[in-house]
Amino acid sequence: MNNYDTSDTYISRYLVPNQLPAPQTIKSIQLYRKGSITNPPIIELESPEKLILAFDELSDLTGQFRVTFTHHDQEWNESNIPQDWYLEGRNELILGSGNKNELSQPDYIHYNLEFPSGQLQFKTSGNFMLHVSDLSSGIRLFSLPFFVTENAGTMVSEVETNYNAGQRFNAVDRPFSLYKYPDFVEFPQFDLSFYFVQNRFWGDTRRSENYDFSEEGKAQYHLSSENAFAANYDFIRLDLTNFSIDGRDIIDWFPGKNPPEIILKEDVLNFSSDPLEIRGTTFGNPKTSEQARYASVRFRFQDGGQYTEDPGVYLVGDFNQWILSDQNKLNYNEESGYWETTSLIKQGTYTYKYAVKDSTAGIDDLILSDTITRQDQEYISFVYFDDPDYSYQRLLYVQVFNSR
Repeated sequence: MNNYDTSDTYISRYLVPNQLPAPQTIKSIQLYRKGSITNPPIIELESPEKLILAFDELSDLTGQFRVTFTHHDQEWNESNIPQDWYLEGRNELILGSGNKNELSQPDYIHYNLEFPSGQLQFKTSGNFMLHVSDLSSGIRLFSLPFFVTENAGTMVSEVETNYNAGQRFNAVDRPFSLYKYPDFVEFPQFDLSFYFVQNRFWGDTRRSENYDFSEEGKAQYHLSSENAFAANYDFIRLDLTNFSIDGRDIIDWFPGKNPPEIILKEDVLNFSSDPLEIRGTTFGNPKTSEQARYASVRFRFQDGGQYTEDPGVYLVGDFNQWILSDQNKLNYNEESGYWETTSLIKQGTYTYKYAVKDSTAGIDDLILSDTITRQDQEYISFVYFDDPDYSYQRLLYVQVFNSR
């Protein structure tokens, strides 16, 4: 079964409703548009664009996996439409024949899949989810969201930053978009809906409550001040390209252990973020070489005595799907004065943060951040069309833009 208890509700800005997080045996997941690992998982309908799925399984034996797809509305409810409306071909891709690593423990097999393909094509636009299952047992292991857009119409977008407007008097961003919709949209005020997402955290996508259709053929929409995104959302960069003491990120390295162990420099409350950091991916950039290694990486966080075990401090990052769970909770070391935890991570570059649970059992990943400095944020604007002739949401347009 999945290593996570699937009855739980996982706290993550990345996970969307009905998404299954990866088990602990699956590492270094990637899903991006072919061409660059920094591309979002968005392709254009009826185009030659491809998506790349890649991941490692911690095992010394090559396995086989079954990849299937479901279509969803803009709220990630599964669409109530026949499969042959959104897929051409059999809804199944078999993934096997992975590449085994060549150096050190733990053993892992790297898998790579390109789609759509001659076996399977997408026939409609919208929100999609891919599901990876173990072929022999049929157990579903994890799922990932992606998007197929029609690129119908045109769009321009910008961001308005309001200073001292957040709950902690931080700056907030209000994205604005102007969409020129195609002629087949007859009743835009009823059939169009608009959404924004920040930094590819699909689970925190926000619907625009403010829109204006007064100009013929155009729709203007934006977020309210109450629903705005934090403009100071920051990240800590982690460079694990080389497993060696570098005096910058890695202060100690034990290659003789199994797995090898790395100790990072301590992170200090509000002083560890990297200004102007644009991540460009929710998965980081793990190495794909068969000689790339994994290590048990020890994180140490100094909070100045502000937090206790309840609610506790959590590590969230590219390497754990930004999930706030007990597996990622830090323990307080009274001797060192640090909150500490370890995570098994592959060579590469990543970003991460520290978070706490808020009063509603949600995630507060800004309380331990720089509350003053405005950071450059990535935004994506989505336009959905409730097609009156069919019972599903078409994704008409997607635009990626930055706050600066």
